[in-house]
Amino acid sequence: MRKLLYELSFDDAGSWLSHQGQKPFRARQLFEWAYEKNARTFDEMTNLPADLREVLAGSFHVGPLPVLDSQRGPDAHKLLVQMPRGGEVECVAITMGNTRTACLSSQVGCDMGCVFCATGQTKCERSLESGEIIAQLITLRATGNPLRPLSNVVFMGMGEPFGNYDNVVRAIRLITDKMALGISPSKVTVSTAGIVPMIRKYAQEGLPTELAVSLNAPNDEIRRRLMPGVGKWSVAEIAAVCKEYSAATGGQPVTFAYVLISGVNDLLDHAYELARLLRHQPHHVNVIPLNPVGHCEMVAPDKQRTSAFVHHCRQYGLNASVRRSKGREIDGACGQLRGRRGG
Repeated sequence: MRKLLYELSFDDAGSWLSHQGQKPFRARQLFEWAYEKNARTFDEMTNLPADLREVLAGSFHVGPLPVLDSQRGPDAHKLLVQMPRGGEVECVAITMGNTRTACLSSQVGCDMGCVFCATGQTKCERSLESGEIIAQLITLRATGNPLRPLSNVVFMGMGEPFGNYDNVVRAIRLITDKMALGISPSKVTVSTAGIVPMIRKYAQEGLPTELAVSLNAPNDEIRRRLMPGVGKWSVAEIAAVCKEYSAATGGQPVTFAYVLISGVNDLLDHAYELARLLRHQPHHVNVIPLNPVGHCEMVAPDKQRTSAFVHHCRQYGLNASVRRSKGREIDGACGQLRGRRGG
């Protein structure tokens, strides 16, 4: 079975080419075609020998993934793509001012079971290979405006990134490798539902990306109700490991996502509990009013209540702000991806 070319690191490509009797400079040419020139086929790689192109085509896939569905909104473009090893996932290009961000999926489905999330109501069919993760970005880039390149990457699509730890880390290394996509690590954000051992492990990877943790609750009772798949770790354990992460990464703050749900986690007492939990460590709290999801009867509080919650968070010492979701018109916002046609 042919692999995606995007599975290979630059060193891997050099080793593979060496086994084909090729000189080391061919690896640079190959990566230039794959990542800078956006080659869709090996035939386009005209400065590679014809016999090498033939061998490459027999061993690897290159170019965008098959797009099964495409939806555009005023600030987002969502694709449903077919994965080479089976399954379908959604990925989104989000525009905010002059910034375009690729939101990538890491699994086909998700086992976290978060009650406010469309993907969370599915089962994880499998984890994606690192090349399948990279190929989403390649596909978003190929279907977007070449004058507005993708400058940021967030692992906030379908699946739990730290449930697919090795492949996600490998993908991040390629995304940030100057020989490949060359995106600054500071413009890459990895989001997790709060898998404590993997947060601790990621702190030692030497990858200066942003870390976001979906907390969504100020106490264990509410968190277990909302996020049963990660209920084994208490909010205190999550706060503690994030404090460790900040210490290991030179004081880098962790972003805590807090999906605000009317009558569930939006009381002023909840703001106080949240502040007690987080205010003594580097942090930023992104308050996200709940986006509508078909199966979920819960709703976001109104703007006045949302503002009051954020105001009290700040009064209690939190660095908090409201994050306005992009892509709601096409079911492409936080919690809305589900990986099937028609949005």
